[in-house]
Amino acid sequence: MKPEHFLTQHSLFTRAELAAALPRRSAGTLNAHLARWRKQGRVVRVKNELYVRQDPASDLPVAPDFLALASRMAPDAAVSHHTALEAHGSAQSLFTRLTFVTWTRTKEVEFLGHRLVPVRPRVALLPSDRGEEWIEALDREALEVRVTSLERTLVDVLDRPSLAGGVEEVWRSLAALPAVDPVALLDYVRVLNNKTVAARVGFYLESRREELAVPASTLEALQGLLPGHPVHMERALGGRLNRRWRLIVPAELAGPPEEAGA
Repeated sequence: MKPEHFLTQHSLFTRAELAAALPRRSAGTLNAHLARWRKQGRVVRVKNELYVRQDPASDLPVAPDFLALASRMAPDAAVSHHTALEAHGSAQSLFTRLTFVTWTRTKEVEFLGHRLVPVRPRVALLPSDRGEEWIEALDREALEVRVTSLERTLVDVLDRPSLAGGVEEVWRSLAALPAVDPVALLDYVRVLNNKTVAARVGFYLESRREELAVPASTLEALQGLLPGHPVHMERALGGRLNRRWRLIVPAELAGPPEEAGA
């Protein structure tokens, strides 16, 4: 492939992707191409080794697919939490703050009014990076986007709702989920080994048991992972105790997700 052809075919790319497409070019040659394109106004640098194609004839910057951009913020990056809900098509709102999980020390970047924010995965996933088991690739108009699986996303936003717009946004978004794999979901909850998370996930699944066809065995397994004392869905919101799940639930979420906040 010729460098010019690569550029016309990639609206955003990493230096590694450029090198893979031009395997016979030296590092110096790749750097020369990038420097020339930047000088011509044909690409703009988002961060080290990450570029977005631009139209040099336009005075306005060309906005990239920000989900695809977030998934390239680090070699192991995968969009997560609310951004993953957007990728899976269930988010109730669109945010200019995009999150991605990574084990690297990648820093937050602001680009064209959007914040690209790294999130470190839970430490329980560190051994052999088991988190990769719940990451998949989505195609967005010929752009590959690494994203946490639907099951991991569900658990992650209940684990850390602050990274997904808060409990109400999470609840409304999860109401849009059409289906989940109970085996993969339960496996992920067990790996996290967090009793509060088990209570939140169990309460959610039971509230949508019929729509999602949740097996009784999944709910029974989650029952065995519960804390010995009541925990909160969100401490600041208070609420009333659901004894079955030992979970203090905000009053507006006490019914099925689709009725939350109604």
